Amino acid sequence: MRFLFILIAVLSSSSCTLRHSIPVVLEIPEPHPFEEAYGESLWFTLVYFDGETITEKHIPRGQRRIEVSVKAGSLSVFALRPLGELGALGGFFEPGSRSRVSLLPEHGAFAEMLLRAASYRPQPVSRLSMVQVLGSVDDLQSVNEPSFLEDVFDGTLSYGIAINERIIFSLDSIPSGEWIPERFDIPSFSVAFSSRPVHFSLYPGVYRYAEADKDLLLTVIVGEDGSVSRFISAMPEW
Repeated sequence: MRFLFILIAVLSSSSCTLRHSIPVVLEIPEPHPFEEAYGESLWFTLVYFDGETITEKHIPRGQRRIEVSVKAGSLSVFALRPLGELGALGGFFEPGSRSRVSLLPEHGAFAEMLLRAASYRPQPVSRLSMVQVLGSVDDLQSVNEPSFLEDVFDGTLSYGIAINERIIFSLDSIPSGEWIPERFDIPSFSVAFSSRPVHFSLYPGVYRYAEADKDLLLTVIVGEDGSVSRFISAMPEW
């Protein structure tokens, strides 16, 4: 009788777990811009918030489809980092959405921001509706991060989303070549001579560009206060 009671309890617990977890398929719908520039597939690190906890896993080179289990009834956030450290591809899943999620470079920075928030305030993030957020702004990169998170934590997001202005600036001394951005919605640029200034119009955030022939990575950081910094380094190992 005691064994039967334990068995029923275990089965009930398993049933409850299954009933409150659902599978979600993550897809990379098209080659990453750097994959096209280099003609090689990337490997990735997947970091995701399942509505309760944050998990990290390695995704082998060339894998374009990943299945994970997430908590039903909560927002889930996914960030897929090329080579483990470049700007992420991002995606979101919430109740009522399709169980197939496309991971997109233009959603990566916002997904990373939500993952950082979920690491210390998971409940407000789990209640967020990305369907409403995406319907309210044209470009997630334009969202003012400090103001947005304050509204999420305070439960006042319904009053509106604060938007940043684009920052217009120029950079010189960039090595010559063809520079490809890691996001499809950011224009590439070419430099004939390193003394030629390059003009940018970007929202605050971090932007990366690859020059495949020289195997270089340009990182441009635009601050909320309009400050701009840039770094040129070797591309991470593929």
